[in-house]
Amino acid sequence: MSDQNERYEDTQLYRIRHSAAHVMAQAVLEFYPETKYTIGPPVENGFYYDFDLSQPITQADLEKIEKRMRQIIAGGHPFVRKVVSADEARQVFKDQPYKLELIDGLDKGGLDEYGNPLAVKPEISLYQSDTFTDLCRGPHVETTRQINPSANQADVHRRGLLARRRTQ
Repeated sequence: MSDQNERYEDTQLYRIRHSAAHVMAQAVLEFYPETKYTIGPPVENGFYYDFDLSQPITQADLEKIEKRMRQIIAGGHPFVRKVVSADEARQVFKDQPYKLELIDGLDKGGLDEYGNPLAVKPEISLYQSDTFTDLCRGPHVETTRQINPSANQADVHRRGLLARRRTQ
């Protein structure tokens, strides 16, 4: 039983959901490699990932993505953390404008990935699992096998990223 005072960010459920978001992003990028992506946080009732896609996601697409997620999870891929410089991160994400924006915020020590002010400049870290690498502070489960594939009710959506980009 978990401590009632335990922060959600410190729970195993948070790690599972956060890791599932990375698996979903990997699956989406495999089917739609031109996709631009930003953050994929766990939330109170699951997880999501912000995608900027050139086409809408259909029910058939969701089924295809979920099937691929199950395959990735079954692979038992480890989540490996690596601390990098801002310049190294920029090189990794040179084709991902939203990631570059996040890296700039972290490098300046101004805002975290959720837009919250930072008291101190954070270290910049990447997490890799299988073929997917993300700008991420973690935490994650040790391997994808720790994600319950039956619980993956993924919320694949775009939260106004196209509109935001057009207005900048």
